[in-house]
Amino acid sequence: MADEERIQEVVREFLKTADMEVTTERIVLEHVAGALGLPLDLVKAHKPLVSSIIDDYLAELDAAEAADAPGTTAQPAGALGYGHGEDDEEEEEAPAAAGGRKRAGAGAGASKPGSAKRSRGSGAGGGEELLLSVELSGKRRARVRRWEGKLYVDIREFYEKDGAELPGAKGLSLHPGEWAHLAGQLTRLVAAQNAHDRGAEAVTLSEKRLASVSEFKGTYYLNIREYYDKDGTLAPTKKGVNLNPSEAEALLAAAGEVSALAGVPLSAPQPSDAAAAPPPSRPSAAAAVGPASAPPPRPVAAPPPRAAPAGGAGAGGGGGDEEVVELGGKKRASISRFGGRISVDLREFYEKNGQLLPGQKGIALSPADWATVAASVPAVSEALGRRDMGFSVQLSGSRRVSLSEFKGSLYVGVREYYEKDGQQLPGKKGLSMSPPQWAVLAAAAEGLSAALARAQGGA
Repeated sequence: MADEERIQEVVREFLKTADMEVTTERIVLEHVAGALGLPLDLVKAHKPLVSSIIDDYLAELDAAEAADAPGTTAQPAGALGYGHGEDDEEEEEAPAAAGGRKRAGAGAGASKPGSAKRSRGSGAGGGEELLLSVELSGKRRARVRRWEGKLYVDIREFYEKDGAELPGAKGLSLHPGEWAHLAGQLTRLVAAQNAHDRGAEAVTLSEKRLASVSEFKGTYYLNIREYYDKDGTLAPTKKGVNLNPSEAEALLAAAGEVSALAGVPLSAPQPSDAAAAPPPSRPSAAAAVGPASAPPPRPVAAPPPRAAPAGGAGAGGGGGDEEVVELGGKKRASISRFGGRISVDLREFYEKNGQLLPGQKGIALSPADWATVAASVPAVSEALGRRDMGFSVQLSGSRRVSLSEFKGSLYVGVREYYEKDGQQLPGKKGLSMSPPQWAVLAAAAEGLSAALARAQGGA
């Protein structure tokens, strides 16, 4: 009885994070054996118990899905939730569970790149216009759609309900700028995937979205995923999709058609437009990297933006922002007054009720610290160009400017550190900027310094 209770607890916990479209009963049994340190044969003796737990869990998922389904078509694809991290593409036949949901994940059937099914112009419902749908595999599609007058490219898994194809949790909705970066590097990424090169340089689609080559259980995937900032580095979220080789080839074969309908020249990826907001609740961003052999963008490539009054910027927060430079991806540099002190605030904002409000991710720099940052712009940019990960600029106290790397993409961080076990670790106060965002800040540094001097003179 004790073993059954332990098995039930482990199975339920595992199912909470498992991808139920690809997880098989055998995978669950093997996980239980490993988690509890029990022989697999002993765990298999409890197979009826495991099966009943899985069936109950699938029934709960079906009930929740049915409750959520009526509002699905009114939302943009991609705003529906999260998918699992790594896809297990192993196929195993299993009978349908309650509600018609299959327990085993045979869904990612291979479709030949040259014979991908296409459809155009069909209605998507909910105020959407579906311009193109390309079948990547049995359940996965690349779609171009127009929603509220804006174009999006969906790379997503779909499921069928009441005769209609509805967007599932796995996948991303890309705005044309993000798709441009992916399309421009897709040939290289697919070649790296086929060559089993998981060390290939990732492509920055936007501030927190990357495309890279990953490996899971011997299969290599094109991983298109959203990330989040954790202690100054990027960590993967569950928003995204892993395309197996045949799906990636199908996407590559359709790239020209997708780009044409998305208004993106395939041969010339354009920078993301920071002002082009994706559907509600999705973070927008503006960042890009070039080919694997190219250095990060240099600040001289960006025209010097002017620090502009922030009266209509919707900054909110009551901090008295006087000047604002949009860095992209809802990140800003501003001259701010708070509690009688004047500072240069580097911060990420979030949207609420149509307004951009200051978030917790950021750092307020004293005039002296900002002067050090501004004077160090050439040195930081040169270090960025040569990918010098040991480079840093010391500011006051435990604050510094340094470089970090994630999957081949570089970031400039202005951050406060703390000491633990003799090591300096990044703290929560700070902001990480992609090379294009740093380029904007570098180009605006002189204008921000002038605005800071004016603010100090009028204090």
